[in-house]
Formats: sequence, C-alpha cells, structure tokens
Amino acid sequence: MIRRFTPAWGLAVVLVLLIVTSGFAQEIGRIEGVVIDQSKAVIPGANISLLNIKTGIRVVRKTSDSGLYVFDLVDPGTYTVTVEAPGFSKFIQENIVIEMKGDITVNAVLKPGTAQESVTVEASPVDVQFNSTSNDLTIDTTMAGETPRYDRNPFKLTLLDPEAINTRGEVLPFLSWSANSVDLGGGTNLKNDLEVDGSPVGLGHKYSLPLNMDAVQEVTVSQNSVDAEQGHSAGGVISMVSKAGTTDSYNAERQHVAGGTLGNPIRKNKVFNFASFEYWKVGNPDSYVVTVPTALEAAGNFSQSYGINASGAPVIRTVYDPWTSTTNSAGIISATPFPGNIIPA
Repeated sequence: MIRRFTPAWGLAVVLVLLIVTSGFAQEIGRIEGVVIDQSKAVIPGANISLLNIKTGIRVVRKTSDSGLYVFDLVDPGTYTVTVEAPGFSKFIQENIVIEMKGDITVNAVLKPGTAQESVTVEASPVDVQFNSTSNDLTIDTTMAGETPRYDRNPFKLTLLDPEAINTRGEVLPFLSWSANSVDLGGGTNLKNDLEVDGSPVGLGHKYSLPLNMDAVQEVTVSQNSVDAEQGHSAGGVISMVSKAGTTDSYNAERQHVAGGTLGNPIRKNKVFNFASFEYWKVGNPDSYVVTVPTALEAAGNFSQSYGINASGAPVIRTVYDPWTSTTNSAGIISATPFPGNIIPA
C-alpha cells in the first residue's frame, strides 16, 4: 500500500505545507535584454517591470549604464515586461513564457513620446539558450498533466525524450531505483542527478518518494554532458518543478487514484502555497501450491497413488500402519504396510 498522505493525517500535513511550501526554491529561469532608442543609443536608468501573470507579483529593475537589464531566479510561468523611461513612450512585451531553466531575451526599442503612450508586443519571444551548453528537453504543464502514467512516477516522463532509454521496468513510485534507471545521451544508467525545485533528491543512485503527478508543473531532461553548475551527476539531469499557488481561490481535483490538490494565496500577490496528497491501495497477486487427496485417497485407498523414486520412475507410495511402528537398537523405525495399500475402514 502506498500512502503519499493518508486521509486520516493528510489534512495535518497539508496544513504544514501551507506554511512551508512558499519558501521552497523553484528551478530558475532568466529574462534579460538591452534598452535602446530609435538611433540605437542605449538608455541607462530605464525602469524595467516584470509581472508574473499567474501570481500578480511584480519585480522592478533598472538598466545599467550599458542599457542592460537581467531578471534571474525567475520561476516558470507567463510574464509581461514593461519598460519606461522619461521622454519615451512605454514599451510592453506580453506573453513571455518561461520554462524551467528558460533563457529569454527581450530587447526594447523606445520611441520618443509621453508616459501615456505605449507600444505593446503580443507575440511570444523565442527561448534561445545563450548561456547553457546543455541539450535540454522541457515537458511543460500540459504534457506533464495529460500524459498517462500508470506508475504515477513523474520522473518517468523522462522517457518522452527520444534519446532517453529506459533500463528498468518498475511500475510503482516508491521503488527508489526507477527514476535513475535511464540512459541520457550515453551509458548514464544510475548516474543521473535527480532534482525537485532545484534541490537534489537523490542519495547515490536512489531517490526519495517523488511528487505525485498532480503536483508537477514541468520536467526538464538534460542529456549528458551538462553544464558545470550541475555538480551531483556523472550522467544527465532530471529536474522537476512543483506547482505553486495562484491568485485564484481554492480548487480541488478528483483523480482515479484517490487524492487532490490545494493551492491558494496566503497574501495576495505576495505569498502563495500549493499542496497535494495522493492515496494508493495496491493489491499484489500471489500464488501457492498444495496437494489435495483424490476420491480414492479420501476413502483410504492409496493403491493408485504414485510417486517418483530416486531414479525418476513412478512407484506406489506405500502407506504404513502407525500402530505397528517399532524402533530397533540402532534407532531405525519400521512399520507394517497396510494390506493392498488400503487403510481399513
């Protein structure tokens, strides 16, 4: 039986998670760029605002003397970048989708104008990995949520990578070799690093109990070899990001496997939580072999009861009268067989 959280004490665990999950670090992404005017001169000191559409959290930076800005430690999600500078119209870039380890460049060209004027770009910028040599595949929220997994082990979403080769057929989430039993770009079986929200969860080639599927936002598979920042692996890296709360109110999900999720704001646009629990009841089939008497044997007739001797030949299994048992001086027990190998009625 698997109990991620059982109904009896799951509520207490969820309440604890409401307090602590908001403090866990998420797998980081990055948004960066340069701000220039129409003559291609850089604009220092411009205000750059980064808005998380899902949570409503806004972070503000200023461009450097070279007109550069960078937002690092960015959680996966959808963002809007707003650029403002005195004497120029406002620049707004919408629909910026940051995936796990994403690296998005948003360059802004400001036109002369007033603060009330704005230029809005709705097309999503392209994620180009300028700062990483890793060969990554990101399995986004939709794929993670809709890909059926009988074993309910999100680490096995790794197998959606065409280069990933499964080396172990375990089908339950608590079997601790399963997640690391995969070759990623070479013979990396049991040598990969396993991460949840940026923190290693493996001990050697084993791992602790994974998140349940409903708590997973994204999974990124990094093939061997990876950047030096990944220091716990002789192979690839399997990174997982858990979901976070939103500005929406409580929402529960019903699953075929008993469980649910709970996400809500603790302080609007500031602090959020997301918790999940899952309950499994697993029955394992087994088999056993017993010998039962035939109709003749049930009546005491063993004249047709055959066994196999040391040479492999069939022989009648002799039945002895226990009341005739004797023991000689050498400790050998002997008894008289029933006549015809039939026990008297």
